[in-house]
Amino acid sequence: MNDALENLIKSVKHIRTLHAFFSNEENYNLPDDNVDFEIYTENSNDFIAAFEELPVFNQLYNQKDRQMILADLIEYILLGRGFYAIGSRRNNTELKGLFIKGVLHLVNLLMTYETITIDSERRNLFLDSLIAELPEIEDEEYFEELKAYANPIGLPGSNAPRNLAKYFDKLLPKTAGGLWHELLAYIFILRNNLGFILPLLLHQKIYSLDDHLVPPDYLILTKDKRIYGIEVGIKKEIQSGSFSLKTAIPTATVDTINSRTSDRCPSCNKWIGICPFVINNYSNVEVTIENIKVNCINDCNIYTPEEISIGICKYTKYSRSRAVTREHTHHNYSDGKHYHYQCVLNNVTEQKRNQIIEAQDSVGIKTHFPFYSGLEELK
Repeated sequence: MNDALENLIKSVKHIRTLHAFFSNEENYNLPDDNVDFEIYTENSNDFIAAFEELPVFNQLYNQKDRQMILADLIEYILLGRGFYAIGSRRNNTELKGLFIKGVLHLVNLLMTYETITIDSERRNLFLDSLIAELPEIEDEEYFEELKAYANPIGLPGSNAPRNLAKYFDKLLPKTAGGLWHELLAYIFILRNNLGFILPLLLHQKIYSLDDHLVPPDYLILTKDKRIYGIEVGIKKEIQSGSFSLKTAIPTATVDTINSRTSDRCPSCNKWIGICPFVINNYSNVEVTIENIKVNCINDCNIYTPEEISIGICKYTKYSRSRAVTREHTHHNYSDGKHYHYQCVLNNVTEQKRNQIIEAQDSVGIKTHFPFYSGLEELK
């Protein structure tokens, strides 16, 4: 991640050097070159005046839209520039596989960022690090109140004051899966070869002189020469409907709620990440995914069944209903919800833990491949 950001900084430094050089009259052979210097100076000032009045520069960083700007920046790195790398050799599926693998690992990074929703000590350390780089954030309304708040924030049903929760939301890039679902939807469409993908994530509005469109997240150009809009996430039916009415382009909605890609463990309230077995197989486009559910005990080739059953893998999920005849399921975590398997083992009695480990429950111990419903007709 640091390499990507360092290269982005280099691009900014390059543009800054251009501007600094041509803004300095010492770099002109005055008075002979005074015309060039005057042209640059006049247009630089007028450029700044026009865009400040809009204001354009405010769209690059501001408190109100910060979570969107941070997400846009990550999407620009991956889908604005980075995706060109997968076409550096024509029809090279290996490059596309590497891109898919990188996105899956990035999703795990984004999930780790969100641990500060429940870990107030880590949250405050992050806030200290943030103001060390951007001191002006310390002066923002609610900053000190957030530092003093010791409870979980940003969770469904949390008791954090609404204004404080909204402020916290602006410190991370599109929290609660908003960003990673958009990225995962891209690689889901790519891996399933549903067509040519045109990302519109960086274009929240498309303008003509007298009107605008609010586009979906993606356009897909199918092999049979049809065009579809793809909107990631439900509750945007009016927006999608308006786009379809104005363009005659049908739009499908991708269901993120039931994707199983981002399960939040009810015990620790942290997201359950994507395991190495899933990443390795999903990024290998030669592997056919027959079932989105992975039976960790039987399928995993990274850990042995014994290692999985004792909770070595930190990504393993546990989801089980209580079975009358199976004693190892008689505990509070056999309620059908998806938990970290490690959380289950750490929170039951020692006797029950030993029963669960010994059972090597191939029904309850699982994980999932990325999957999104809503695009079945395209497949």
